[in-house]
Amino acid sequence: MSRSRLSLHYAEEPEPVAGSGHILREIYALLQAAGEPLDEERLLQGLRERRQLALELPSRQSLARLLASSDLFACDPAGRWQPAIWRLWQRELEHLDFVALDIETTGLRPGRDRIIELGAWRLRGELLRGRFHSLVNPEQPVPAAIVRLTGIDEQSLAAAPTIELVLPELLRFCTGAILVGHNLGFDLHFLAYETAPLNARLPVAGIDVLTLARRLLPDQRRCGLAALARRLQVPLTTPHRALADAEAIAMVFIKLLQLARQKGLTTYGQLLQYLQPVSDGQEELNTGLTRSLSVPDQPAQRAELQQAGRHSARRRPDPAVWSPLSGTLWLNPAWRRTFPAQPGVYLMKDGAGHVLYVGKARCLKARLASYYRHRPGIRPRIDGLLPQVQAIETRPLGSELEALLVESQLIKELQPPYNIQLRDYERYPFLKVDVHQPFPRFGITREPGADGACYFGPFRSERSLALTLELLERLFPLATCARPLPPAGAPSAPCLRYHLGRCLAPCSGQADPVSYRQMIEEVCAFLEGKRPELLVHVRRQMEEAAQALHYERAARLRDMLQSAEEVLLSQRLISSAVAANNLLIAYPSAWEGYNEIFLIRHGRLLELQRVPHEEHAMRQTLGHLLARAAALPAPPATVGQAEIDQIMIISRWIKRHSRDRAFFPLTSQVLAEAQAREQLIEAIWQALCAQQRESGPCTQPQRPEPDSQARRQNGSDVIP
Repeated sequence: MSRSRLSLHYAEEPEPVAGSGHILREIYALLQAAGEPLDEERLLQGLRERRQLALELPSRQSLARLLASSDLFACDPAGRWQPAIWRLWQRELEHLDFVALDIETTGLRPGRDRIIELGAWRLRGELLRGRFHSLVNPEQPVPAAIVRLTGIDEQSLAAAPTIELVLPELLRFCTGAILVGHNLGFDLHFLAYETAPLNARLPVAGIDVLTLARRLLPDQRRCGLAALARRLQVPLTTPHRALADAEAIAMVFIKLLQLARQKGLTTYGQLLQYLQPVSDGQEELNTGLTRSLSVPDQPAQRAELQQAGRHSARRRPDPAVWSPLSGTLWLNPAWRRTFPAQPGVYLMKDGAGHVLYVGKARCLKARLASYYRHRPGIRPRIDGLLPQVQAIETRPLGSELEALLVESQLIKELQPPYNIQLRDYERYPFLKVDVHQPFPRFGITREPGADGACYFGPFRSERSLALTLELLERLFPLATCARPLPPAGAPSAPCLRYHLGRCLAPCSGQADPVSYRQMIEEVCAFLEGKRPELLVHVRRQMEEAAQALHYERAARLRDMLQSAEEVLLSQRLISSAVAANNLLIAYPSAWEGYNEIFLIRHGRLLELQRVPHEEHAMRQTLGHLLARAAALPAPPATVGQAEIDQIMIISRWIKRHSRDRAFFPLTSQVLAEAQAREQLIEAIWQALCAQQRESGPCTQPQRPEPDSQARRQNGSDVIP
């Protein structure tokens, strides 16, 4: 049997240079997103947008040296860099090595059931070049149904080696080859479970004969291995034995490759593109691409091929991380048994311990199980995430609201690369107007201060703020220049905007400060949502421009209108949340025998307590929280950047659960009178007793520490 080693990149991914692994990962992600090779300048431009990397890449020369030191990347003749694995796209199928693999098991579930036989055939082109076969001692009883199906009994397995001894030999046999199997996901689920304790790595590229047959033989109703063998006239000598099934898989695969070549699919990249789940429009594109490939000598079809190739290059999958298999190929199936059925957050980490993604869940077990059902090609971002995940840390919490808030906090703190929302809160811009000046002007700032100026925001993007400013300048004759205004500066000649009626020209020294301030008050009223008739006026202008066929002006007005409406809605939500969300939220905890108490003051989470469901402890904690709420001063006039997400999360959550019997407003009477506070405490206690009776016994046996305020991240589990 052949045991030769090949060092192709798709079989084993080399370790990055020490201390620079996160930079290489960012570069790899940039190239995946671009879908084409990039030179050092464009790579640096993309990396500078990620602020934490800007200081680590001072020059193109250092970047080129870093990329050249890693086997993950290759440089083309034009000096552009690409993942080395992309070279597979140009490799002819007849020049690649494949391993047809099959296993027999004691059942259908990895972990509970074990492998009892491994069989594999190595092939190149249409030639079988070697085989691998071994029985495997499962170290557990073999069900009678499996014995009848396979003919493998416990006596024949008693002298067989265990999987720890057999699996390294199989991996060496597969080195440098692309795996092929019938329903390959089933085999790889078991192998992924068995390789995890050995710290071994499976080849990540694979072709499922079942998927390939369904695409190439659309008229074939049954695509089981026996049915495909009959259709393609392939002998299947001993069904349900690993080596015989692997040989049949190899021969069926050879016949299918012959059909693929008739469709013009001659390279590995074309085959992967053909196997991707596509829409109807993309199906037509692939059909045209295949048709062009079959007769490449005609100029018109050659041009069609080039155009289709450029389109597919922008959307092509990375063969290093793409497979027609589900997410279980990447995530260890054994992890699923340890996920808690509780609210909480989870952190997906790479091999170096860096956090790639932070998520939250109402039930961690159900949410994480969904990643095992993920099908590549549906969400490209998840396609890039799952192959890098080497550990999942779970943090069970007491409630869904706590999970939402902890998720927001962790994203801000850790800045995971695969989290987009809630990460750039420090970049939120504000609109500032200094009302103390004789002629106030509007400006953009990222750091609101206690200087007496009026601030509006924060805005979610600079583009939204810029469109809002443009709309204000269209609706009001505001001064937009940067020149000093009288009396601080000397008068100057008015600019063109004055002559167009778009500015009152305070720079000339002739403008009335009282009239100008009245206009500024109207602008502030508009930003506070008190002048909706102005939006009606803008909408009328947009419709008139569209009717006059001035589509660019109409589109610009539409964008400004949408931005203004979004800003006004956001301002109203924040203002109402700050004013209205003064309350206690009390829920039975996900931890058995405990309650979760949230003190919300002016829309912000002031304190969270997990308290045993015991009357004295509950009354004492509620009294402490109410006393603290009563002693608080008025909130600041401006919502800070770090607070905006928390206020919006709490506001949306309260609105979504508004019918729950868990909200207890903090009225001025409650905060001022001891008797009112006692009545509120009694109402909360009675409501919690009723909810505890309705919820019944909790399925989570573990209890947290009762004085848990300093230990909120309890129950943290890291799954390696």
